[in-house]
Amino acid sequence: MKRRAVPVLAGVGVVFLTFVVTPHVLRRLAFFEVRQVELVGVRYLSPHALVRALELRSDQNVFDDRNVLVERALGVRGIIGARIERRLPGTLRVIVTEQVAMAMAPGPQGFVALDARGQPLPYDPAVTGLDLPIVARPDTLLVEVLGVIRIANLDLFHEVDWVDFTGAGDIGVYIGERRWLFAPAPSVRDIDAVLAVRQELERSGAAYDELDARYRGWIVARRGGP
Repeated sequence: MKRRAVPVLAGVGVVFLTFVVTPHVLRRLAFFEVRQVELVGVRYLSPHALVRALELRSDQNVFDDRNVLVERALGVRGIIGARIERRLPGTLRVIVTEQVAMAMAPGPQGFVALDARGQPLPYDPAVTGLDLPIVARPDTLLVEVLGVIRIANLDLFHEVDWVDFTGAGDIGVYIGERRWLFAPAPSVRDIDAVLAVRQELERSGAAYDELDARYRGWIVARRGGP
């Protein structure tokens, strides 16, 4: 029995060495050096900036440690997920998930894209063609209102033009020439209630300029500008 065990163990050793040594050997072959980088999921970020952030060496090999490149990609503001695939012989496929932009706010040099917390994102609206509601300032509460609207009804989210505080500290949501009023921190139920009233008013052909949802259990429709 002992004589039969020796070749079996030797065979296992060969297989083990093949899996361990092969990647190390392949990293030395110029045939597998990176000649092309494919970016997937990049919509708002600059592709050139992302490639620069990867800091690829001139002799980068597709069998080099990909975890290092993933960490570098995740270090780019606006990227919340990344993975890298090899496409032999010399292509790296970088697949990223960008952070969702919730709003735009006026900035010193034009509009700035904001994330769900009201923090700026490195997306250039002029280049990417972002079409998002505008908040009067990078305020967390204003952006959170848009987040609630987005959860309640995505189509409604895209209808919103502008969100700002009113003089009384409430929230004004502007859709075309009309305004919806909410107390601070409205819920999805509040949004659904106003949507239901709007649908009924439009169904009946009743005119209105403002829907006021600041009163618990009541939606007040008014004529006349805000």
